Amino acid sequence: MRRDLLAVMVLAGILAGILHRENARGDFRRFLEKPVPAGFYAEGSPSVFFIGNSFTSVNDLPILFARLARSLGDKPGVEGYAPGGQTFAGHAKDSELLKKISARAWDFVVLQEQSQRPAFSPKQVETDTIVPALALDAMIHASHPGTKVVFYETWGRKNGDQANCKDLPNICTYEGQQKRLDESYALMAERSSGILVPVGEAWAKVRAEHPEIELYAADGIHPSEQGTYLAACVFYAVLFHKRLTGAERFGLSEKETLILQRAAEQVVFGTT
Repeated sequence: MRRDLLAVMVLAGILAGILHRENARGDFRRFLEKPVPAGFYAEGSPSVFFIGNSFTSVNDLPILFARLARSLGDKPGVEGYAPGGQTFAGHAKDSELLKKISARAWDFVVLQEQSQRPAFSPKQVETDTIVPALALDAMIHASHPGTKVVFYETWGRKNGDQANCKDLPNICTYEGQQKRLDESYALMAERSSGILVPVGEAWAKVRAEHPEIELYAADGIHPSEQGTYLAACVFYAVLFHKRLTGAERFGLSEKETLILQRAAEQVVFGTT
């Protein structure tokens, strides 16, 4: 009888945990689905233009970043341009994007490359990623010399880049792919005198120290709600040079958000 009772209690605990996660996910989804008044987040200071692909658009990172900042008393204006799977080379040839870049004197323009390319061999990265990144940097500054270009360092796939593993064994694992991403984004920021937003580094920290927090969506590639929240925290810490104490949780648990906020601060400010 005791065993039956214990089994029931364990099952109840598991179901309660699942229900809590689903409720949190529902809260986050409801936040994302809130209607945004026309122009409400387009206006503000500093102005931040996010250019990327689905790593930027999934869970709407630009709006989440803006709402996180507003919960702390800051009011950035944001806009996003993130066609799925787009590369730096594709962006550099996109006439619609070039119009958006020149449309206003952005304070910051964020550049995010296709998620696999910066992890390829140094020679291929130079040709296919760094050259178009520097071309985009030149286009941005040709329109508005005072704009600061920001590189959004992304994360490795949950189980490494299995699609390119055969030809590039060093990116077969998450750790190997992340190492190459870190190196390539740091090089792009250095060669353009840009700003690095080390989301990938914060991601690695949370993965290592808090594996109970699932940063990935079900595909093992894109960010979960927690992953996007972490990215928004790193962006806030870098662009505002402020800590995240008191930031809105958007339905995520208090424990999770504190871990994600601290990871962002530790990576950006070097604190423990």
